[in-house]
Amino acid sequence: MAIYHLKYRPGKIRDLDSDSVRESLSKWLSESDPPRSFLFAGPKGSGKTSAARILAKSLNCLNKKEVDVCGKCANCVEIESGRSIDIVELDGASNRGIEDVRSIKDKAYLLPSKLGFKVIIIDEVHMLTKEAFNALLKLIEEPPQKTVFVMCTTDPQKIPQTVLSRLVRIDFKKGGKEELKKSLKRIIEGEEIVISKEAINLVVDKSDGSFRNTARMFNEVVVSLGKKIELADLEKYFSKKSGDYGFDELVDDLMLKEIKKVLKNFEKMAENGVDFANYRNDLLNYLQNKLLAEYGLGGEKSVLNQMEISRFMNILISVGRYEKEVEIAQLPLEMAVVEFVSGLKNEGGGGQKRKETVDEEKEVVVESKVTMVGFGVEEVENRWSEVLAAVKPYNHSVEAFLRAARPREIVKGELVMEVFYPFHKDKLEEPRNRQIVEVGLEKVLGQKVIFRCVLGNNKKPALVIDNNYKIEENKENLSETESVSGDIYDLAKEIFG
Repeated sequence: MAIYHLKYRPGKIRDLDSDSVRESLSKWLSESDPPRSFLFAGPKGSGKTSAARILAKSLNCLNKKEVDVCGKCANCVEIESGRSIDIVELDGASNRGIEDVRSIKDKAYLLPSKLGFKVIIIDEVHMLTKEAFNALLKLIEEPPQKTVFVMCTTDPQKIPQTVLSRLVRIDFKKGGKEELKKSLKRIIEGEEIVISKEAINLVVDKSDGSFRNTARMFNEVVVSLGKKIELADLEKYFSKKSGDYGFDELVDDLMLKEIKKVLKNFEKMAENGVDFANYRNDLLNYLQNKLLAEYGLGGEKSVLNQMEISRFMNILISVGRYEKEVEIAQLPLEMAVVEFVSGLKNEGGGGQKRKETVDEEKEVVVESKVTMVGFGVEEVENRWSEVLAAVKPYNHSVEAFLRAARPREIVKGELVMEVFYPFHKDKLEEPRNRQIVEVGLEKVLGQKVIFRCVLGNNKKPALVIDNNYKIEENKENLSETESVSGDIYDLAKEIFG
């Protein structure tokens, strides 16, 4: 059976799924003297490499009409097959050093062996070292007459500005619904698949906006259901893939703090082979719709308020980076729900399910229970040295992060801490580190304190810390696995990896 994302990848400019990319590329290639250094920037699966190969064909096609390629001449066929030695494709992650760039320069200055233009495509170019970028700078500023560079990246912010300023940039974005439908239509017609408009819409709704991933997902659908796809069968297919645990039920369980039930359901889903990455993405889409509903932009409101929806989405986005790093597929999502529920203690609800009043606007009325604390932020500031001393025995790096933070205010019994670097915020909000900080705060202030971190706009002077302050070491609140030695090497490793 054909692999759809390979068989039906765009081969001509008019086949490009993104309208904006198609227009931009056509414009630049219609110039009498096209640029010779491009940057294609955008998320994975948005068509960057396909567009780079189309550009190579457009520059070398023997029978092109205006800027689009014929796809049939000897040059087009050779490039499409991947046999042309004049089209060089490199992975920036594997060829990132200065010696690799010198090898690229050697290739660039050789005249094309057969084609009119040599095209050098560097994927994930942001992975190059600083020295490699410096070595590449002069080359992309004044490329050899018959050489064109196309640099592809998912993270243009990591490319030095001196390099960016010398590249013609084309931005790739996730596909919109109509663009994704157009991409699927090419497969449906080519494979003679019978499917309704409603079923196509469902496939698009389940996609992540990536053209490549949508084609892969549709490939799996056809393998499972055949080439005649009924909407009911498709709904059952996606239900099985994402499990029977609906998002409304999940949110209700979280608000009731039925964490044991939630984790039990996740474990059952894992046994059934549910794709948790897809489940997390679908949950984010669900929460986004509920967030929009909070502002009157369609849909029904959630039992979660706007603040809780935003916080839950942030947690889900944050744990997403662990999905490729852990072998237990359900673990990142389990971490997310545990962290979310732990933060509900002072955000209202108090373990009680929210009551809804049924009126014309279905407005949600919240019974909130705010925890009172017997101190102000000034006392926290004055005793910050004690907090650091209480935290230090458990983890030196967490203590180091707190040294760069400042208590800012107390809101509804929650301590708001101001930090000035996203990395510090992420580390302090990790479940293990959060527990360490809360244990330290409780030990010093004599009361359970929940905290959250916010990013400050401007760096402020650090608090004056009494480094001689000592506190009796007591680790009974943490397991041995959460205790870290005081070796300075561990601190450096924790911070810098």
